[in-house]
Amino acid sequence: MRTILAFTLASTLMAGCGGSSDSSDQGTNGSGTGSGSDSSQGGNDNDSTSPTGEATVLEGTWKKQCGPVAGQEHSDIVTLTFTGNTFTSDIENYIDAGCNVPYAEAPNPTASGTFILGEDVMLSSGVTATELDSHITQFDGAPFDIDEYNVIYIQGDILYTGEGEADSPQQRPTSLDYNRPFDRVN
Repeated sequence: MRTILAFTLASTLMAGCGGSSDSSDQGTNGSGTGSGSDSSQGGNDNDSTSPTGEATVLEGTWKKQCGPVAGQEHSDIVTLTFTGNTFTSDIENYIDAGCNVPYAEAPNPTASGTFILGEDVMLSSGVTATELDSHITQFDGAPFDIDEYNVIYIQGDILYTGEGEADSPQQRPTSLDYNRPFDRVN
């Protein structure tokens, strides 16, 4: 169950799937998460933190394209939707690398909950990211209660999440997953 949950959220938000922490070949400039008005300009804006449900820099739908799941023998497509301070995640699992044949034995998990954007943090690569604390309240329609800690970095319409899992703020990732970022859908 923990493995499925990890892939639900970040493969998603909360669990990065492999990747390199070398930002130099990604074109990042270390300027941090963009503001709600123009994320392509970089610079972090803590006014985007919203424990009250106001829109944040994450507002909208983000999609991680088809790709392999680290440590597994299948591929997935992950969709995250943020509205105010709530999120939903949806994972579609496939047995083939092109995400054409559904993986019948694997569930297509969904999760939802609340999140808070925290402080800026300097990652091991020198990139300034933003803390993301999530509380999962629903998993596949059933009540759930788990907290996870990650980091995010937005460059234009691309969302990078931290590499690895974190069950406590002290274990928060210090590098980004550059292999499979999320693209803004809307």
